[in-house]
Amino acid sequence: MQRFDKESQVAAELVADERLTRIAAVTGDGHIASGWDGNRLEALFKPIGVVQGISDIPWHKDCSLGRHSYDCCGLTVGISVTGADAMSGQLRVVAGSHRALVWPAPSLQPSLDLPVIDLATETGDVTVHCSCTLHMAAPPVTRERRVMYTSFSLPTLGGEDAARKELRRMADAAPLNTSQ
Repeated sequence: MQRFDKESQVAAELVADERLTRIAAVTGDGHIASGWDGNRLEALFKPIGVVQGISDIPWHKDCSLGRHSYDCCGLTVGISVTGADAMSGQLRVVAGSHRALVWPAPSLQPSLDLPVIDLATETGDVTVHCSCTLHMAAPPVTRERRVMYTSFSLPTLGGEDAARKELRRMADAAPLNTSQ
């Protein structure tokens, strides 16, 4: 669910909380809250047995899904709502893949010497990965996975440009269509 912070006051407070926003400073590179088109927080529901569709994206890099110009070297932050493990769709990453040109599936590159790391979480845990990191979440088999995502991007050269500011203004001013 896109723009989840507009659906939930608690989610809106969470995405604005200083404890979350200070994650942007962790690299020291000047990351800022992204909120592309006003989408500050996404809620992802991964049902048991999902094997296709938007809830089940195989190995990928966030910036390789047609958003390289916007998301490359961004920070993707996941907030675990239900917790996740090997049986409930935990996040898996290829450590170091943000610094290497790798195929979209580790099995397609048998000589790849980067480890696949499983990131089990408990409710309330936060994960952070570079948008250029190869990652995926396995299909849940025993219980669903729920997680919220927000992101931080590098500022454009010279700071945020007028076009990006205008897009944010328009998205924040647009009424939310809840009839869908």
